[in-house]
Amino acid sequence: TTTLPTITSRVAAGDAFLVHDWKAAQATTDHPVKVTIPGPLTITDSTVDRHYGDRAALVADLAAAVNVEVRALADAGCTHIQVDEPVLARRIDDALSFGVDALAVCFDGVPDHVVRTVHCCCGYPRHLDDAYEKAPPEAYLDLAEAIDAAPIGRFSLEDAHRPNDLAALLPRFRDTTVILGCVAIARSRIETVDEVRGRLTGALLHIDRERLVAAPDCGLGYLGRDLARAKLRVLCEAAASV
Repeated sequence: TTTLPTITSRVAAGDAFLVHDWKAAQATTDHPVKVTIPGPLTITDSTVDRHYGDRAALVADLAAAVNVEVRALADAGCTHIQVDEPVLARRIDDALSFGVDALAVCFDGVPDHVVRTVHCCCGYPRHLDDAYEKAPPEAYLDLAEAIDAAPIGRFSLEDAHRPNDLAALLPRFRDTTVILGCVAIARSRIETVDEVRGRLTGALLHIDRERLVAAPDCGLGYLGRDLARAKLRVLCEAAASV
């Protein structure tokens, strides 16, 4: 069993708290630090609603609360803000009905110089080398045009654990930059430079070079430091040689 947070009254933002964390991280480097925030639809997937009885209404209030943090980060000088919405790929009807609109609310009022990113992986591994369940293969195809029309600069998607039909998918992103997952985050096998380079070269047949970013599928927590660094070295070498 799992104990989940329970919503018993209307959701509203309190005092912004992520600015402190961003400033602490940013003080350690000259490179811009990106802050990631769980998205409203994804939050509903790990909470119990005892108040709303209406997922769309709950998502709307969660989006407004997330926007308070996003605006505070932008006002403080954070230039890279990411909302993580993996549940978009598993609740397509909700995503298209109100989930993508909620993302627009999350980024409302954010200046144009701030890079607005949405991350959407296809599932959660439980451990390294786990054959975990994925969202339907057509999920990204169903989402692409709605995401492209939203006020989002970059869309991060999974392609290493579950390769996509890039010829069908990438042309649907006419303006959005695609962050393409090129190394697996739940497999201990290290990809070769040739494999990653080949996937990126194939992707460039269907999207402008300026709108393609190479990345891991998702977070690197299961890999450990040494394995994560080895995969990132492969990723960087492949991307630099394309």
